[in-house]
Amino acid sequence: MDEESATLPNGGSLSRKVVTVAAGEAHTLALTGDGFVYSWGRGMFGRLGTGAEADELFPVRIKFNDPRSAEERRLKLVGVAAGSYHSLALAEVLADFCGRL
Repeated sequence: MDEESATLPNGGSLSRKVVTVAAGEAHTLALTGDGFVYSWGRGMFGRLGTGAEADELFPVRIKFNDPRSAEERRLKLVGVAAGSYHSLALAEVLADFCGRL
């Protein structure tokens, strides 16, 4: 397997190395080194973060945007956690946002 990317059975690919994995009751999250989050497993209650309740057999990249900004700015995600019915992605506080506090 290539260190930079991994091809998935469904033709998709992870963008970089996985640096953190979190396992919930029936779903899994992976955080890659470039800050992307992927989820797969049972989608009940929307816990995969895809906007649907469909189950996913293979990792699906979750799309985030920064609600504090009119333009879509990419959040720098630094951690993930999962529980029975939820998923959590932790974003690093942006330096320019802190300057406005």
